[in-house]
Amino acid sequence: MVSTSWWTKSWQWPDAVSSQPDNPFWRFSLAHYDREDVARACLSLQDQWGANVNLILFCCWLGARGERLGRAQLEEAGGQIDEWDRRVVKPLRQVRSYLRQSPMATEAMARDALGLELSAEHVVQDVLATWWLEKKLPGEAVPAVAAAALARDNLSLYLGFLGAPPPAEDSPLLWPILAPPSPR
Repeated sequence: MVSTSWWTKSWQWPDAVSSQPDNPFWRFSLAHYDREDVARACLSLQDQWGANVNLILFCCWLGARGERLGRAQLEEAGGQIDEWDRRVVKPLRQVRSYLRQSPMATEAMARDALGLELSAEHVVQDVLATWWLEKKLPGEAVPAVAAAALARDNLSLYLGFLGAPPPAEDSPLLWPILAPPSPR
């Protein structure tokens, strides 16, 4: 499936996102995805390999927490969100993408669709965070270099399932751990 990036220089999170319950994975994702190159890398993996952006961010979040994701855990994580993703998130993404391209749709309609899509993705992240935090003890504090290596290992495992190459050592997906954000 080809998606259209909804990230622009003037982009802002819709009100629907800020009114949702909070969890540490969601906070991480908001900060991480807000970086232009991270968003672009996530969407590129989604478009080229069918990657689930929430699972990409989940791999990064666990690495940042100093936690390694195992094969069985990755499969279980995917199972936790599969039906919601197929029945809700992906159809909402398709509607939002269509509205952005349709001459009949208003900007407000596209913005509302984006709010619904992000609310649905927040549900995915709530499910993943709750599932993980109930199964595991919080990770130990690890040095940034170790956290980046764990994030890369987690991403490599997930991308390997998709037949995609592992992330490069300097991938923007690892930036929150390795470097400060670039100014916009």
